Amino acid sequence: MSKALLQMWDIPLLGCIPDKPFLGCPALTDLEQLYSTELICGQDHKYRHYTIRDTYLVTTSLSHFLENLCSKPSRMLYFCHSTRTDIIIGFIEEYQRKKTAEESFEAALIVCSCKSKYALSKEIYKRPQGLDVPIMHAPVSTYHAMEMLLNLTPKLNAKDQNRVTSTATHYEKYIDFDLLLRRITRKNTSSSRHSKIQS
Repeated sequence: MSKALLQMWDIPLLGCIPDKPFLGCPALTDLEQLYSTELICGQDHKYRHYTIRDTYLVTTSLSHFLENLCSKPSRMLYFCHSTRTDIIIGFIEEYQRKKTAEESFEAALIVCSCKSKYALSKEIYKRPQGLDVPIMHAPVSTYHAMEMLLNLTPKLNAKDQNRVTSTATHYEKYIDFDLLLRRITRKNTSSSRHSKIQS
């Protein structure tokens, strides 16, 4: 490939970069933009990332959900409908239980509703405020929320230091920056000479 590029177009191959799955994992701030909303609570964790395989749509009973919450990895992203008050309260109570026990709890909850009649009640909306656990209200159906997430390509955010550092470290290993700088310098020098000849 390198030889072909040089022979046909005089373009150097700067590197071959393998995929790094983490760079495609959305952070909660990406979901805020995706759903045009903001976290109800847990704002300090908006740059926490979640993988698609650790995303779970809650359609089961409260007891099954709590079992899932205890058996799955700590960092899970849950989606439920706004009518599932039992799930919302269960999630909050499990967070508080684990906090008291000083256990890790990195899960986040996205509460979905696409119609005003399914809007979160004021009581439920106020209950998690001030808690240090990420809960978000997405004004779309659970189906569309999941569909939008699957089609999301997270963009690099300068404030997301974890992803920026990971990106720089990953790309640095596979790109020949010395060659890139030499080519840029050579082209700039050639352009400068060409301009002087014309003038």
